[in-house]
Amino acid sequence: MPLHGDRILPHTHVLLRLPSGVPKILRISPDTTISLGKFGSFPSNALLHRPYNFTYDILDNNAGLRVVPSEEVMRDILGGGVPGDATPVTTGNADESHYDLSYANGATTPGGEEEVMRTNRLTVDNASSQTLSWEEIEELKKTAGNSGKDLIQKLLAGHNAIDQKTPFSLQKYTLRKASKFLRRFSVHRLTVSALTDYLPTTKEPYKFLEMRNHHLALMLSLANVVYGGALAERLGILSAPPTSSSSSGDDAAAEEAVATEPEHKKRKLDTPPPSRNTITLIHANEQPNLSLLTNFDYDANSPPLPHPLYTHLKTLTWLQLLAPSEDLTLIPPPTCTPEELAALKPGKRSAYYRKLRRWQKVSTTVADTREGNYDAVLVAAHISAPGVLKAVVPLVKGSGQVVVYTPSLEQATELSDLYSSVRRTAWIQKNNNEAQSNNASEDGGKSENWNDETPDPTQMLAPTVHRVNMRQYQVLPGRTHPVMTSRGGAEGFVFHGTRVLPVSGKVDARGAFASQKKKRKVATETIEGDNVAAAAPESSDASASATPA
Repeated sequence: MPLHGDRILPHTHVLLRLPSGVPKILRISPDTTISLGKFGSFPSNALLHRPYNFTYDILDNNAGLRVVPSEEVMRDILGGGVPGDATPVTTGNADESHYDLSYANGATTPGGEEEVMRTNRLTVDNASSQTLSWEEIEELKKTAGNSGKDLIQKLLAGHNAIDQKTPFSLQKYTLRKASKFLRRFSVHRLTVSALTDYLPTTKEPYKFLEMRNHHLALMLSLANVVYGGALAERLGILSAPPTSSSSSGDDAAAEEAVATEPEHKKRKLDTPPPSRNTITLIHANEQPNLSLLTNFDYDANSPPLPHPLYTHLKTLTWLQLLAPSEDLTLIPPPTCTPEELAALKPGKRSAYYRKLRRWQKVSTTVADTREGNYDAVLVAAHISAPGVLKAVVPLVKGSGQVVVYTPSLEQATELSDLYSSVRRTAWIQKNNNEAQSNNASEDGGKSENWNDETPDPTQMLAPTVHRVNMRQYQVLPGRTHPVMTSRGGAEGFVFHGTRVLPVSGKVDARGAFASQKKKRKVATETIEGDNVAAAAPESSDASASATPA
């Protein structure tokens, strides 16, 4: 029996892929009607508790859905029969077995020889080739049934140059009409990978730095997070656990019991913070932009308590991280005695406890973040990357990974130059000179001047710039080639480095070059030879002295 996560549950977000290839995100709520525009509508209950990755045809008159077999889907994509069928299709028609067309491919000449495959070099295909007018096509959209297949059949039959098309051009023409008129869609699970592919169709690319799936995969791999979606997916904290009807009933009963409790019993502490698998988001605005998490049933304005992100996701601003004394939200509320709290009205008393809990949560998050000891840091921001690394690299523990995504190559090479060995040598020499001039000050090279965005190059080793280029291919029998209409934009580069803990004080390290190693080896052999030569006379003297005895 499949798990609950393999089926579509109520109030979950799914990804629908339409025949035109356009993705669409929908929230499946029970007892509603889902409309897909020109492709039709269907009841939402027809999708509930069904598996993902199925293809459906929308039946006429809002009658529901029909599961399309995989053989039929493959026949529409590849054309002709499916390999392994009992009755193989010998004609070259792209969709003859499905749309009842006759196209003579592989015909023979009067002499009995097989005719060479035709090409579309002399084919004239224009608007006059279609005998149906647009008024008739619009009328067929309303009256034709069979999920749009009848309309496609009549369009192919009304084309007076259909017999001049080659098998490939006929299949392309059929698929183009199917993507426009066929009322069919497939249902997929909404993952971070699918959401990353969906964003370019709804938002401007600069809002998400034109990041693609292969960039996200490389960043997670370099940060020692095995790519299986996103970081929260890998940690198992992105989606709330599925609840059954009995558990939902128990939750409702518990909420009703809590509502009847006295006021002093309602004010309980929040869920204790987890000790591992946490994500800390540092943002530049007053509130973090977590609107995309609503697709995973998490609303930042009213977060649900059972959701793992309620405790595993922490947020704070740059002001709270760099200058917590200047942030007004970190000012503790005035303390009140139990007598003063009892004298307050219920509304003011609830507001006091709400402010107190908010201050406790924010102050704890800021204290844990400033303490550091993070396993890795991933940076993708519109602000200057050197200033970001200057603030967050000291928070990573030793041997932790630092990964930065930049849309352009210039930004990535700038980071690589800031952490290069030449910069590191100059930084160490500068600190040594300042330490000597300031009577060996302990913090001579560490500056807290945030106007200077130059980071400490001694805190990171092995800076590397990665370039990932992935090109999509059309993979069809005899027609495998790169897709010519791929989306453009920034290419995207990933900067990676390893966090190290520089030793305090002056360090003098001199390497042994190849010539020095050779000299040391010769000197060692000479010393060993002298020791052997010096030991030989002693043994001869001993034997000589022993002979007279």
